[in-house]
Amino acid sequence: MILPAKPKKPTPLAVLERLLEQEIARRPPVPVDLRLPLDHARGLRLFCPLHLVCSALEDSGRLSKIQRLLPAHEVVYFVIACSLWRDKSLPDVWQQLHSLSARAEPDPSAFTHARKRLGIRPLRCLFRRLVRSAPALPGAFFKRWRLLALDGSVWEMPDTKDNREHFGSAGDRHGVAAFPRLRVAALCEVQTHAVIDFEYGPYKESELALSDPLLQRTPLGSLVLMDRGLSYFEPVKAVKDRGSDVLARVKVSRALPVEEVLPDGSYLSHICPGYNDSRGKTGGMAVRVINYTRDDPERQGAGELTCLITTVLSWEGLPAKEAVLLFGSRWDEESVLDEIKTVMQQGKQPLLRSKTPLLVQQELFGLFLAHYLTRKVMADAALLAGAAPTGLSFKSSLEAFKQRTQEKTKQGWKARYRVLLRKVAEKELREKRERTYPRHKKAGRQKWPMKRPGQPSPAQPSKPFARTVLIVEPPPPSTDPPPEPKSRRPRA
Repeated sequence: MILPAKPKKPTPLAVLERLLEQEIARRPPVPVDLRLPLDHARGLRLFCPLHLVCSALEDSGRLSKIQRLLPAHEVVYFVIACSLWRDKSLPDVWQQLHSLSARAEPDPSAFTHARKRLGIRPLRCLFRRLVRSAPALPGAFFKRWRLLALDGSVWEMPDTKDNREHFGSAGDRHGVAAFPRLRVAALCEVQTHAVIDFEYGPYKESELALSDPLLQRTPLGSLVLMDRGLSYFEPVKAVKDRGSDVLARVKVSRALPVEEVLPDGSYLSHICPGYNDSRGKTGGMAVRVINYTRDDPERQGAGELTCLITTVLSWEGLPAKEAVLLFGSRWDEESVLDEIKTVMQQGKQPLLRSKTPLLVQQELFGLFLAHYLTRKVMADAALLAGAAPTGLSFKSSLEAFKQRTQEKTKQGWKARYRVLLRKVAEKELREKRERTYPRHKKAGRQKWPMKRPGQPSPAQPSKPFARTVLIVEPPPPSTDPPPEPKSRRPRA
């Protein structure tokens, strides 16, 4: 008797190709006059579909009615590409996206005018459609939760009058900082390092204020990791109202009453919006409290008490020790911000290069879109290789992504995508060592004076340096006898 052959289990690459085919089949047709001649940007068009770009432009009222040399839908891809090639000027970025024989290169000032004409709204709509509304990337879940982390950071921008007035800057009794700054609060997937949402504002605006609208858009079924600077009643309640949970660190001095001790060592308690509510035991929210310490004398903070709270009240669903180990992954968002600042922006000072508040905000959306596209490729490559998305090199993946978008080939998108995924999957990182680096201040005050806003520019030279050199002759030798040495006065 011949048994029927068992159906073969589809490979991860076949699954990814089928999903991409279904996604492309669902895309509505694009008018012929909007088809892009971006022969070097096929990777951008594959992951950032043209119909989404056109839909975002139409919703924001920026869809080009007249096909200029720089139409609006083309400028969107150009803004994203400016973050991929941070080390190149705007005309050089244009050359990365176009073949020189395709059309005449616009005047350098045309890129700035086109970006001003585009504005911020199309990039915001595109981010909402492409990233915020997208499902979780492969590997983003821990148990039944989509694991997210919330943190903030600061970006510097060129020192112009408009930027400084709009965003402000840091300052102390010694003066103001050299560059204006803006503050960003970002929500990212811990296990894929993809930033799925963010809010920004002037430097003086706090992370807590920026996180309020961010937490009100938390995806359903998430577990949000927050540090003690954000773990107040209102943020925790905002996440809970969205049908998600929180695992956060709180101050040890925060008195949380013990209501019921659980078998894993944690206990049930309540947090309240204010002191009077806490005294009257009204308007509170049930949480589970986990206190722990560390006994390794070689680690900083050994023996100190740390307190965590979580809205996951069942200790079987999230045991205390597992919650402590899971909270340590919150620091992965520091690595995410480092990927953007150090790898993509190459640690330049200032990090952003736009000179007006409008273009600064537009550049910020392009930056996070470029990071998400790279991380999406890495998540697919990790699924293909059977590895964790965070176990692949972001720098190598970014270079591979840019290289594949630049190559001119007759291969179809399947073959190009397969080569890209395999190249990205080859760049696995070594396993991280168990180590710790305490925070230390590396540089104090400088001895050089600071340049202050409104300070007049110094006088400029009026002739070349060679013409300013004057040789000073030494004095003539003296014919007088040398003076007699002074006698020393005897000590008393």
